[in-house]
Amino acid sequence: MAWGWCLRRRTFADVAWLAFALIPVARSADPPEVSIRSAAWKPPAPTISAQSNLVESGVTVSDARGNAIGGFKAGDFILTDNGKLQAITFFSELHRSSTSTAEPVQPRNVALFFDDVHLTAAGLPIYRQAAEKLIRAGLPPGERMGIFTDSGTVTVDFTTDTAALLAALPQIKSHRDPGERGMTVCPTLTTYSAFVIKEGIDEGEKRRAVYELMGCDHLTWDEAVGQVMDMANNVWENSRHYATNALDVLKIVVGHLEKQEGTRVLVMVSGGYPDDDRMKPQIAAILDAATRARVVINSLAVESQMGFRQLVVTNTMTDAASSTGGRVIKNTNDLDGALSTLAGTAEVSYLVGFQPGEPDGKYHTLKVALPNRAGLTIDARPGYFATRPTPTVQQRIDRAVLSRDVIRDVAASVRVTPLRNTVKVTVDIDPKHLKFAKQGELHLQQLTLVSVIEDAQGNFIAGKQAVVDLRVKPAKLASMQSTGLHIVESFSLPKGVYTLREVVRELVQDRIGASNTAIELR
Repeated sequence: MAWGWCLRRRTFADVAWLAFALIPVARSADPPEVSIRSAAWKPPAPTISAQSNLVESGVTVSDARGNAIGGFKAGDFILTDNGKLQAITFFSELHRSSTSTAEPVQPRNVALFFDDVHLTAAGLPIYRQAAEKLIRAGLPPGERMGIFTDSGTVTVDFTTDTAALLAALPQIKSHRDPGERGMTVCPTLTTYSAFVIKEGIDEGEKRRAVYELMGCDHLTWDEAVGQVMDMANNVWENSRHYATNALDVLKIVVGHLEKQEGTRVLVMVSGGYPDDDRMKPQIAAILDAATRARVVINSLAVESQMGFRQLVVTNTMTDAASSTGGRVIKNTNDLDGALSTLAGTAEVSYLVGFQPGEPDGKYHTLKVALPNRAGLTIDARPGYFATRPTPTVQQRIDRAVLSRDVIRDVAASVRVTPLRNTVKVTVDIDPKHLKFAKQGELHLQQLTLVSVIEDAQGNFIAGKQAVVDLRVKPAKLASMQSTGLHIVESFSLPKGVYTLREVVRELVQDRIGASNTAIELR
């Protein structure tokens, strides 16, 4: 079986459903505008599983100087869920791996995650320099380091090769959200100002925008308020995908870390970004995965943003550190020391867990306290979503394949051409009906296609899955919209009657299309 349309073939990876797959070397050139990864598809094996509803949180206890304090027991802590006292059913005190030569070295994996979409071009060289000093100092025995970026343009998988790590650093460039330079003229609204106006967080920023608009268009106060709110909503909707994409890639890095043996540390270097209520489930899912995989997330908030603005844009970074037993450092002048500190692990931290009640689909506030322990600071997970586990993208695709329902949410049609002992399948997709995400001049989309052949009795015969990554420039997009996108594959089959089940999933709006086509080979 072979896929066509002149697409460069790649190995199908575990993270194939995201546009930026992890690869073990830095990208020295721009990726192709259209590429394909493919593999055989087989029906998922039936499984019997028990779903644990344990809610876990990393906890660090620090004294006034910021030193981690150990020696506490489960009974020393009080944990509440929405103000209700909970019994701690899981407790562990975690210590940094011993450096004694008498003990075997514990494998250790450090992921440096540069949020190059929310870092400025002016600041990036400073952060790259701090990372260079960290790498040149040498990796301790048993440690591997990887470099990952929000944009996906630079990736180095976990390695002990410091030369490969150093070579990747100069390739990290700023892919800044254009909304941070202002999306509108009068009033001037940036992504941040639109967010705080829309969410009702900063009345001062709202008044500034209203007065500016009144001066431009001679509107009344009420008229200007209505227009400013509409503009703020539109600006935020046009820019929020920069934050959600960062979370998507962060989730992949956490999942990749989970597969590594030993200690797992993720250092997030970011200028921070706003997050609204719709992003909370996405953030909670990442924190759940990181906590259960024992991934410690340390955050370095490095842009010169002070006071109230910094509180707004670094919420996610602070929550990630608190939830996983990690640390967050903000606005330090000692970047070298900060990065070195965060690349390590706390001397001691704790992991606590409890069994919640039935999921109610709501956000629950958590609080961990140490009664009668004045002068100590406790960092822990601020809350969680009490929801039942949602299926993964692959599980949703598999369920659509195994179903017989016809779904028309994606503009795709199927043509079957019977040949001698071969069936040619052409999937025609109309790009004019696809929504593309924007990254600079590039239009981004990803299509996952599954073709399955069954015999007349409904028995599985053969299957194929492919992921088509589209990172196209305007000229290529216009050409595709004119001619259509045609994906071709073929199956070698004996004479007989068959059914083709075709499923197409697009990433940007997360829609699925499915169809059934009868085949007869004579």
